[in-house]
Formats: sequence, C-alpha cells, structure tokens
Amino acid sequence: MELTPEVLLAIESGVKDGLKKLVTENGDPRVHVTPDQTVKNLVVNMTLELATLSIGHDTDKTPTCSIPLLPTLALLIKRMGATREAALVMLREVMEEALTLDKDAASKLLEELGVAEAEQAIKEQVIGKLPRTFVKKTVKASGATLTVTGVATVPAKDAE
Repeated sequence: MELTPEVLLAIESGVKDGLKKLVTENGDPRVHVTPDQTVKNLVVNMTLELATLSIGHDTDKTPTCSIPLLPTLALLIKRMGATREAALVMLREVMEEALTLDKDAASKLLEELGVAEAEQAIKEQVIGKLPRTFVKKTVKASGATLTVTGVATVPAKDAE
C-alpha cells in the first residue's frame, strides 16, 4: 500500500489516540521504567486500526498577544519622576493586596475601574495590526486500537 497523506495522518493521529488507551489500560510507563538508561535498536511491531479518521480544513484565526506586565510597570516607574518612591511603596502594597483577591473579586475590580475595557481596547488596537494566524487542518482519529504484535532488540548494523 502507498503511504498517502491520509495514511500518514492516520498513523500520526491514530498512534496518539491508541497510545492513550494503552497507557490507560497498562498505567503510565514513566512510573515503572528504570531511569538513566538508553535502549538501542528496539523494534516494535504493531497493528493500528481506526474506526474513523476525520480531516478538517485549513483555517486562520485572530492572533493572540499578551501585554508584557513587567516591562509596562518598569516604563511606568521610569516616568514617575518626583513621585517615584511613594508610588513604588504603593505598588508593593497593591501587589500584595492583589495576590489575596480571588478570581471573581479581581474581575469585578477590573470591571468597576474600567481596566478590563482599557485592556480590551489596547489589545484590539495591537491585534488589529497583526496578520491573521494560519491554523493547519484538524485531524482526529476515533476508535483507534493499537496492538503490539512483537518487540525485539536487533543487533546494530555494521558500519560500512
């Protein structure tokens, strides 16, 4: 049989899906393996069966970005001038207080003060200038069965 793109995608997606099932059935192999070893010339024969291979299409999406918090704070501190020392003391206090806020309280505070809206406006201005991000087609294997039919260590091939 020819290794068509569909067959290669079936192998890629099916082995991942089948391996998850093997780990579920047999436990995580990392727990029981002896560390600091190298296994050479290992041959694993297996059969992969798939009930379905779904192949989507290429898409694009709005790129994402994060506003760099620490450089932003550094620039703010740099521009504070005469109020810098008092502002640094206050900044330390509010950082400690922010660490105590749960997610709901933090979201409510950002909404009340208009920070969430300002952040969204800045993101839209920055992201609006970026090109859309390419997303490769989705590939999903379902009903994968990976059966190991043999395991062997073969001698290394002689160097020519």
